[in-house]
Amino acid sequence: MRPAEERFTRHLVEGESVQQLASGTLLEDAVRGTAAVGATDRRILCVSKTGEFVDVSYDYICSIESQRRTRTEYRSSDENDRLLPLLGGLLGVGVLAVIVAANVPLDAFGASFTVGLAAATVVVASAVEYVRVQSSISRAYAPVFVGAGVLTLLALVGVALFAPSVYVPLYLLVTLGGGGLVAYAARHREHLSGPGLERHPETHLSINTIDGETIRIAIDAETDFDRELSACVHRYEDSIVDRAVAGTVIE
Repeated sequence: MRPAEERFTRHLVEGESVQQLASGTLLEDAVRGTAAVGATDRRILCVSKTGEFVDVSYDYICSIESQRRTRTEYRSSDENDRLLPLLGGLLGVGVLAVIVAANVPLDAFGASFTVGLAAATVVVASAVEYVRVQSSISRAYAPVFVGAGVLTLLALVGVALFAPSVYVPLYLLVTLGGGGLVAYAARHREHLSGPGLERHPETHLSINTIDGETIRIAIDAETDFDRELSACVHRYEDSIVDRAVAGTVIE
């Protein structure tokens, strides 16, 4: 038996049977966090990892609301992941570019044109290097691509050096910084695992009681806990009615 199930069963009373058990998250202020959530034959019981619990007897439940939602969480990457250093380098280059552009008499068009020209230079240089090292590209076409790329690079550098609207220090900063980031990404491409964001579909249950309280629980959407809980409540209500009818004295 798993630890969560052991903690849950310790809170059962004599004769109480478990109809459905699932892992969920308590969204209450008093007891919050991952918990074992179970529907027994007489109540809903939620037991947290620390042993705290919330329970509601079925005869105190007046309504149950169920909604499907999606939770997005960040998955921590392994120690070899190079994405964060790459993003940090990109942010650093961007901050330096803004500082340089803000401290020179450069209008918006000149700054945008300089950054765009530098970005184009990085893209062309990266494409030339990719074609040069790839063995899958036909040897007959590779020299043509490389030659055309080199000519394009010379043209871009010539524009950067002689166009009056280009600020050369900013151009060099973005070109060298961007080129270094591209080279870093290419060298560590096997260790770039993506942003680490995962989406999990969940079922949010709002259990409203007769005294005006609401218990909120998030359950994995793959389970049918909400339907089973509703069925348990109805079975409990039917048993109450049956016992009341059976106990009626007929004169």
